[in-house]
Parts: sequence; structure tokens; C-alpha cells
Amino acid sequence: MPSTVPQLERLHLEVTNVCNFKCEFCPDGIMQRRRGHMDPALLEQILDEVAATGLARILTFHLMGEPLLYPHIFLGIDMAVARGLDLHLTSNGSTFALWPEHIDRLIHSRLPKLTISLQTPDPVTFLIRGAPPRLTAERYFAGITQFLQAHLRSDSPTQVHLKFLDTSPHPFLVPHKALAVINSAQQMRSELSAWATRALEGIPDAPDAAWVGSQIETYRPGRWQLIRIHPRLVLETFPLDSWSNVETEQVIPARWGYCNGGSQQAGVLYDGTVVPCCKDYEGRIPLGQVRLGGSLADILAGSPACTLRQGFDRFQVNNAVCQRCIGADTPAKTLARQVGSIAYFKFYRPLKQKLNPGWGEV
Repeated sequence: MPSTVPQLERLHLEVTNVCNFKCEFCPDGIMQRRRGHMDPALLEQILDEVAATGLARILTFHLMGEPLLYPHIFLGIDMAVARGLDLHLTSNGSTFALWPEHIDRLIHSRLPKLTISLQTPDPVTFLIRGAPPRLTAERYFAGITQFLQAHLRSDSPTQVHLKFLDTSPHPFLVPHKALAVINSAQQMRSELSAWATRALEGIPDAPDAAWVGSQIETYRPGRWQLIRIHPRLVLETFPLDSWSNVETEQVIPARWGYCNGGSQQAGVLYDGTVVPCCKDYEGRIPLGQVRLGGSLADILAGSPACTLRQGFDRFQVNNAVCQRCIGADTPAKTLARQVGSIAYFKFYRPLKQKLNPGWGEV
């Protein structure tokens, strides 16, 4: 692989941008792109290239959309697993109730990691998910519980993360909409405990309840946090933020800062459009288009990608979309986010990964 091609930490492959939820915290409802599915031949070509070149350490099968709605999803998983790729799948978990056969198929797939975006853990907050009418909260939660129980009783090696949306006020984040899902440490710990009990009930090798409780007590509001409660089950909390601030009216754009978009992460939309990061859900920063017979590496080594990386290497934020993404709704917060972007991506994250290999992907 030429030296001008970055070694990606994560490559987001959007197998579909179709979703059966319209979550209020997600830009799906305002996304203007056409809906569609990735050509399975294109997916296979990209998987072949990544496997042959080591272009990316981790793959995901989403940028927007619900991957389990992709008509060829299990073929895609099989292809990635057969090539020894570290595939991380993120799903809203709805198909466990709608198509229960997905439970066994996922368990037997040998998928390295599955994140279930539970996000709203009770019937009241579930209303903001915009779920299809036939999927009630009770049915949704029952499907996820059925999967967790079946998974933990199996010999599946898949690492499962159950993700909760943390809406605690945070001085550095800019949610595009005020939402109240879980707003306090006490409320989050209560929900984490309830779902831990639900998942681990009757599991032969479940850890002691007191130990699980002590793990949950480590939760702190307003931060991304991973709480392992079983060798194959992690509770994940994630603070509410916006997607690029495109939908936020009052944003003071950043002029300097840093991002790892295009250098350590990139995305491929379902039509082959290559974008620098997972937040470019509209494809507003196209780096090129990978086609059948083409090369993703060539696009990442091309002029648009190199120009973007060179700007960030000089701590310059030149693209208007990036300026809004790093920017904020007040001058003080914009300044804090600019400083924070450099501190996090250039110093804190590399140091954590050096001291603790695998940090950020438990």
C-alpha cells in the first residue's frame, strides 16, 4: 500500500441508508439523500481490498441506516468473517422482534462485535424513536432481551454492547434538539441495573450480582463509558451530541482545531461515495467514488483527501462542514471545542491507546 494512503483505524461501510426508526436524536428524518442499498459486488470488492492491504483495522456496516434491513446483510457478515476482518455491527435491535430468525443467524455468524442501540430503555422515552406502528416498546424490549439471553447461553464469541443515550447536560456538546432520556447518574444507574438483571437472569456463568452492581456504580454522567458486566456483554453509555451541527441554526464555526477524519477514519456511502468521517451523513465532503474495478486506497491517496488531512495537520479547519462540526453555539464553547479537538485527537487518544492497546473498542 503506498505511503500516501492512511492506515485507518475505522472504515464505515454504509450497506444501506434505509432505517425503520425515525429517532429524534438522529438526522435520518432530515437526510436528503436518496435511499438505497450497496451493490453486494461493490461490498465484496471493498472487503477484498481491505483484507489484502490492511487498509483499515476495524470495519463497520453502517454510517446511516439499519444494517439488518440490508437484503444481503448475512452474506456481508459471512464475507467479512471469512476474510478475518474485525467487523463491528451497530443495530437498533428492532429485527429481533420483527424477524426472530435474526437472533440465531447473528449468534451463529461469529461476528466479532455487535452494538445494540437500545438508547431509550423505557416505554416513555421509546416514543422518541419513531418506531413502526406494529413494534411496541414492550415487543421491542422483549426481542432485545431474547437475543441477549440466547447469546449469553450460547458459545458465540461475539462481543455485545448494549448502548444507552446519556442526555445529562454537558458544557462541550451541542445537541441539535433538547431531549430528556436519562439526565442523572441515579437514573442511569437504575436503568443499567434493570437491564443487567434482565440480560443476566438465569445465565449459568453470570457474575455475582454484587460485583455487577459495583461495576455499574463506576458510571459517571456526561461521558462515553464502557461497563463490562459479563465476558461477552458490555453496557455502553454515550452522551447526546449533534451530527456535524448542520441542523443547528446558531453555530459559531471553528477556524482551527483537529479531526482524524480522512486520516484514521473514513466512510463509504451505499452508492460508493467516499467521505472522511461517520458524521458526513449527506456526503457533503466527497473525496471520490469507489466503483466496481476501482480502488478505495487510490481515493484516500487522492488530492481531496490529502488536502483535508494536510489542513488538519496544520490545525486548520478549512471545510465549511468541518467548521460547523467543531464549532458550537457560543464563542466560549467554540473555543473549548477547538482546544478540545486538538487535545483529544492529538494527545489524549493516542496516549490512551499506547498505554492500553484496544482502548476505545472493548
